[in-house]
Amino acid sequence: MLRHSSEDVSAGWSERLVPLCVLASFFLGAAHLWRAGQAGMAICCLVWSGLSLGRAAWARPVTVLLLFLLAAEWFVTAGRLVQLRLLMGEPWLRLACILLTAAAFSQLTALLVWERPGRAWFRKAGEHAAEQALTFILVAVILLAPLFLSPELFLAERLAPGFGIFQVACAGIWGALVCGLLLDRRRAPRIRLRIWRLFSLVFFGQFALAALGCSIFYMTGEPHIPVPGVLVGGAIYRGAAGFMLFLFLASVLLVGSAWCSHLCYLGGLDSLPSSRAGTSLRHPLRWRAVVLLLVCVGALLLRLCNAPAAFAVAGGLALGLALVPLLAVSRKQGFAAYCTLVCPLGLLACLLGRLSFWRIRRTEACVRCGKCLRVCRHGALRPADLKAGGPGLSCTLCRDCLAACPHGGLGMSWAGKGLSGGAERAFVVLVAAMHAVFLFSAMV
Repeated sequence: MLRHSSEDVSAGWSERLVPLCVLASFFLGAAHLWRAGQAGMAICCLVWSGLSLGRAAWARPVTVLLLFLLAAEWFVTAGRLVQLRLLMGEPWLRLACILLTAAAFSQLTALLVWERPGRAWFRKAGEHAAEQALTFILVAVILLAPLFLSPELFLAERLAPGFGIFQVACAGIWGALVCGLLLDRRRAPRIRLRIWRLFSLVFFGQFALAALGCSIFYMTGEPHIPVPGVLVGGAIYRGAAGFMLFLFLASVLLVGSAWCSHLCYLGGLDSLPSSRAGTSLRHPLRWRAVVLLLVCVGALLLRLCNAPAAFAVAGGLALGLALVPLLAVSRKQGFAAYCTLVCPLGLLACLLGRLSFWRIRRTEACVRCGKCLRVCRHGALRPADLKAGGPGLSCTLCRDCLAACPHGGLGMSWAGKGLSGGAERAFVVLVAAMHAVFLFSAMV
């Protein structure tokens, strides 16, 4: 009994040692980076040291990774300064010992966090810790490449040079939090709508500021029409695809038609009134096919006739302004009228989404109670679709039907596998990461 008591005391002391070592490591790193002129990275160290006090389980593997990266920074700095002092003929041994001791301390702290004391400290909300940590890392990987290649694309870099890395860190933290929330099926439908609308508000808020003269909010320094359907017509009129169209295609290949339920800034606005009712549209692809044809033919005619750009801009604005009267239809009927009746990009997302491997499928637990049919607002679930095995072509992978089913009769698969939940977790990691990337780079 005394032995168990001493073990508990030892475990308690080692657990309390974790935050002290983590704080010391990141504070030392922040001081070093600040002195080196990397204020953005120094602020990131301070923010992460504060985040570690929250004891979230997902932060543990990321903390280990960051501590090893910090140790690498100490090693690189030691090598550079020692080499400089050797060239200048000055003493270098004490400097090397100090810097290498700091590197060793960071490494030992990383090992402490990785072992049992770290698991005991970072133990809160651990159900989806691996997925959340992966989301953070994925967001960082996606954003770090453009940060180093074209830092001017980041708003933080434009406002305060050197702080782009802080924007990346904030995006990663937000993505991890969103991932944890979306993995809770019970809360996922409400959370999805809220974060989607938040993205729309941020996007159009920045667009409004840019339109009022704050050109710093334009990604390329020039104004663009913020209407997704223009990506298709504009590419035909210009004879060039453009960055945004490539971004759309890459997004669809990664997460399929989830573009229309998570990532489209105009769809977030159309979801506001449509979420208050429960009527589903029965033929959601027909009208969008007509609009897509009109957009393509109109853009081609304008190009062949060498029409002024003002005509193309007017057409794009007309396509966007159609949202205003259709908001009333969305509220009355309960489905996203603009997205399902007008938006040509939504049709392309549904069609090209079939190139990805994400699908929602009926499982053996389905009793055909019909609850999933009542929550689908894109006309993708009808009795015939359910009988065929899953939602129809207009499915946007919103996962509302998964949350509505009390029997587990629907599941998400990737290439026909993962119905037990693995595919859904991987999908949420991807879509949460992409949402965070889009939110924190929401400039037009």
